Amino acid sequence: MEVILASQSPRRLTLLQSAGMAIEVQPQHIDESILPGESVSETVTRLCRNKARSCKGAAHIPIIAADTLVAIHGRAFGQPADLDHARAMLEELSGNTHEVITGVAVRLGENMLCEQITTRVRFRQLDTDEISTYLLHNEILDKAGGYAVQGGAASFIEAIDGPLDNVIGLPVQTTIRLIQQIKAMEPHQ
Repeated sequence: MEVILASQSPRRLTLLQSAGMAIEVQPQHIDESILPGESVSETVTRLCRNKARSCKGAAHIPIIAADTLVAIHGRAFGQPADLDHARAMLEELSGNTHEVITGVAVRLGENMLCEQITTRVRFRQLDTDEISTYLLHNEILDKAGGYAVQGGAASFIEAIDGPLDNVIGLPVQTTIRLIQQIKAMEPHQ
C-alpha cells in the first residue's frame, strides 16, 4: 500500500514500513503551539488535521498525519527545548502515571478521518543518577515527554495500558483501519 507520511518522525516511518507500506515522506512544518484554553486532546486532533490538510499529494494516495503529546495532570509535554527541560519532564513523570495521546488523521482527496488513541504509562520512581545517565546516552530532544520507550526508557515503565506503538509514535492498527475506511468512502470508478 502506498501512502504519504506528513511527518519527519523516523519512528512513524519505521512503524509504517514494518506494516508493509511504501511511504513517501513529506514533513509538514506548522505552528504546533497549544492554544489558550485548549485541552491536550483538542491540541493533538487540531494539529494532526492541520498537518494532513497542509500536505500536498496525489488525490488517490492516502496522507497520514499524526501528533503525539504526553500529558500529566492535564498538562501537555511536547518535545523538550533542551536537556534541562527534558530532565524536568522526566522528574515529573517519575513515580507517576501519564498519558500518551496521539491524534491520527488520514486524508484522501477531500475526505479526512481523524481518531485519537490514548495509552496510560506508569513510570517507576527514578533517581537523579539514572535520569542523568539516560539523558547522556539517548537522543531525546525530538521525543514528546523527553523519552523514547523503544530506547533506554523501557526500563522506566512499571505498567502500560494501551497500544505500545502509540507510545512509540503511531498507533498502526488504528491508522490502517482509518485508511481502509477512507478508501471505502471513495466513489468506485
